[in-house]
Amino acid sequence: MTKMITPRAMVAGVAAVGIAAGTLAYVASERHGTVLSSNGNEVGGSFRLVSTVEDFVTDADYRGRWLLVYFGDAHCPDEECGRTLTAMNDAAESFGYRAARIVPLFISLDPEHDTADVLHAYGLRFGRRIVPLTGSPAMVKAVAAEYHAPFEERLLPDGTRAMRPSPRIVIMDPHGHYAGTLEATASTQEIADRLTALMKLH
Repeated sequence: MTKMITPRAMVAGVAAVGIAAGTLAYVASERHGTVLSSNGNEVGGSFRLVSTVEDFVTDADYRGRWLLVYFGDAHCPDEECGRTLTAMNDAAESFGYRAARIVPLFISLDPEHDTADVLHAYGLRFGRRIVPLTGSPAMVKAVAAEYHAPFEERLLPDGTRAMRPSPRIVIMDPHGHYAGTLEATASTQEIADRLTALMKLH
């Protein structure tokens, strides 16, 4: 004789599956860090990184603001990363009272050497608007992949090793969606012009 499954039993079964799935997601998060999501983006997505005051920061913390996302490290020559970070900072500043709507993020590709103190001092060299972030090597590598940034070492002319910086700045809109890219060599004016054009569409 076939036993009937009551509605209450069905609900209980669904709940059990949900709890099991939630438990697995929690375990995965504890073991590997926050599970990343592309949020439907061609480039970019979710992240959970660490600020220079050693607080966890996620992409959701920046909802409502435009993000300029750039990857490099504190050993990067000033004529590369420094130039890009200065342009990002100055572009944000050029918006005056609207500057708070723009966040230039600098994500370190070398978390083993770029401590919170190192990154704090490094970011200040190029402007007060620069927000340096880091994380575990595994998490940084995963975020770099989401944003199509390289994750590889290179040998500098002076013989020291550093991480290869991203050749592009990724722009994310206030809803966390990919809005475009700029070459890392873009000038302050080029960055500001691109943001102005994008803002008119939102």
